[in-house]
Amino acid sequence: MITAHLTDAEIQLYVAEPEVTSEQLKIHIHDCVNCQTRAANYRLLFNGIQDQAKPQFDFDLSNLVLKQLPEPKRAFPWTAILISVFSVSLIAFLTMFFWSYMEAVITGASMVLMVTAITAAVIILIFQAVEMVKTHQKQLHTLLNVKKLQL
Repeated sequence: MITAHLTDAEIQLYVAEPEVTSEQLKIHIHDCVNCQTRAANYRLLFNGIQDQAKPQFDFDLSNLVLKQLPEPKRAFPWTAILISVFSVSLIAFLTMFFWSYMEAVITGASMVLMVTAITAAVIILIFQAVEMVKTHQKQLHTLLNVKKLQL
């Protein structure tokens, strides 16, 4: 048997979820007048909270907020397309201009060096892809948690 009085957390657990409360705590509350009184007070408090009407606005707050937000601009991504076209054109031009030098480097380099360079490039691309996926998942998780809180 427990000789000391129960804490507030133990009594609240007994009132809120009696099925998970240990037998020792139940026996102590049954025998202790002080803890019985505190449990009765918490029971009244919990019932009073549950019986209260949910607060409601007499207006639609979401409509008021949405009206104040600016309209999203769905512009065509000219900048991204321009940079992409410029990059591809530059790579194509440099490949054509320096093709004879690149061919000499490729044929003159050892196979081990070429495989090492390609392997390093592939590993870097894999790490960047994994990092992008992790960042995307973190942002999505944050967005979903914010959305859940608003509902």
